[in-house]
Amino acid sequence: MNHKCKKILIAGVGGQGIVYLSNIIVEAAMLSGIPVSVSEIHGLSQRGGVVTSGIGLGENCSGFYGKAGIDILIGLEPLETQRCLSYLHKNSSVIFGNYRVQPYAVNAQMAEYPEVNDFVAYISEQCKEVVYIEKFPENIDSVLYNVFLLGRATRMQDFPLSANKIEEAINATVLGYFKEKTLKAFTLGLEFELNKLSV
Repeated sequence: MNHKCKKILIAGVGGQGIVYLSNIIVEAAMLSGIPVSVSEIHGLSQRGGVVTSGIGLGENCSGFYGKAGIDILIGLEPLETQRCLSYLHKNSSVIFGNYRVQPYAVNAQMAEYPEVNDFVAYISEQCKEVVYIEKFPENIDSVLYNVFLLGRATRMQDFPLSANKIEEAINATVLGYFKEKTLKAFTLGLEFELNKLSV
C-alpha cells in the first residue's frame, strides 16, 4: 500500500502535551497501516520551553522537516505557530488555538505579543486551509486543548487520519479516568463549528 508522504508538525511550549499528542497520532497511523516516523522532539520539554515534534506519514517519509516542508501544522500556542511560518507552503493546512503562554521576553516587557488576527489573515492567504480556534469551549481543561485541536483537525480537507482511528489510538494509549476526558475533548473538537467571520 503506497501512501503519499505527509508531514505533520506540532508546535507549542513545554506543558502543552506535545509528546502526548505525537504518541496518539503515531498510534493512529500504525492502526491505519500507514508507515510513520517521528523526528526528535526539539526544544526544552520543561514547562514554558519551546517544543516541536515532526511526524512523517507514508513510505520512506521521515519526521525531519525543513523550509516549506510541512503539510499540516498543529499549533498549540499562537506565537509558536507564527515561528513555524517558514516551514509552510501554499498547500499546507494549519490549525491552531488562541491559548497564549507568554514567553519570557513578553513577561519581562522586552517584547510585545504579536497580533494574532493579523497573522490569521496573512496565513489564510498563503496556505490552503487555516482553522483558528479563537475561543475554546469552557468545559474543556486547558491540558486537553491539544486533543480538542486534533479532533477538529480530522475534519480538514487533507488530514491523513480518520477520527475513528484516532479514537482507537486514544483507547489504546490513554489510561484510567483520563481516557474518558480525552475522548470527550476529542469529540468536542470533532463536532466544533467555527463561527465564520467572513464569507
